[in-house]
Amino acid sequence: MSKIRRVIDRMKAGEDLGIDRTAHKGRQRTINADGSYNLERKTGRFLGNFYLYHWLITASWRHYWLVVFGFYGVMNVIFASIYYFIGVNQLSGAEGATPGIQLMHCFFFSAQSFTTVGYGGIYPVGKTANFIATFEAFTGLMTFALATGTLYGRFSRPVSNIKYSKNAIIAPFKDITGMQFMVANEMSSSLMEMEARVNISWSEDDGSGQPIRKFAQVKLEIDKIAMFPTSWILNHPIDEESVLYARSPEEIKKIDLEVFVLLKGFDDIFSQTIYSRHSYMAADFIYGAKFRKPWVLNQEGRIVMDLTKVGDYDVVELPVMEMA
Repeated sequence: MSKIRRVIDRMKAGEDLGIDRTAHKGRQRTINADGSYNLERKTGRFLGNFYLYHWLITASWRHYWLVVFGFYGVMNVIFASIYYFIGVNQLSGAEGATPGIQLMHCFFFSAQSFTTVGYGGIYPVGKTANFIATFEAFTGLMTFALATGTLYGRFSRPVSNIKYSKNAIIAPFKDITGMQFMVANEMSSSLMEMEARVNISWSEDDGSGQPIRKFAQVKLEIDKIAMFPTSWILNHPIDEESVLYARSPEEIKKIDLEVFVLLKGFDDIFSQTIYSRHSYMAADFIYGAKFRKPWVLNQEGRIVMDLTKVGDYDVVELPVMEMA
């Protein structure tokens, strides 16, 4: 029985990453650097897989505020135009010497109605204007309720800001080698009971000339730590039972190797379990390296963590391994 077959036989029953086992030539990485899955969904619907609430919760802050302020501005422009076209004579105090000034007064009245502020300097006097102002006030109340909900959801959602080293390295480990990568917590919150699970995927001939993808959960030197204050180097000893044993950089590229990382921990601020995903491709591997410590002790003896140095390494010699 081959070495790889022994690895597969040791996998738990039902062990599956939920990823297609078909080997595709030119396949991109499965998990992006930000932890999202690198795939495109086609739903047959006009908006595809776009859901407004989900997008407002998960979008970047820059895009979120652009949408909020943009929607606020557009709605006021629309209602200001309506007030202007029904006649500024239906808005007391909106008179002006020029159409531009009248439109500006309509815009300010719209903003007051939309936010239900209502300073009283401009107020509707006609039935049509009162009806539109009533509808706008209702629209504004519902809009701000939704905006408040999404804003709270963004703040209350636990976020895992785990920084991963750019590369996975093959480093000396005891009298053999180890596949290693470094992680660090970018947040000031404390993460506890951190657990790591690492799976490897590679392409292999199924015996009929058709390549398929294989998956195996790899053994880690330490797969759980109680506290996570600085950094953590996850190490997979490359012994004779490892898929990586005696494989050169050219070989892991040939078999289209990909490493999947799943981290799980408890955030004591949100009192919830957080998850983080990442992956490494064969092109991300550095053979013959050793990670530097990303923290130092200052003059007072306090640990200073430098997140910009997470993943920095020194080139070292690897022990000579007997090729399979």
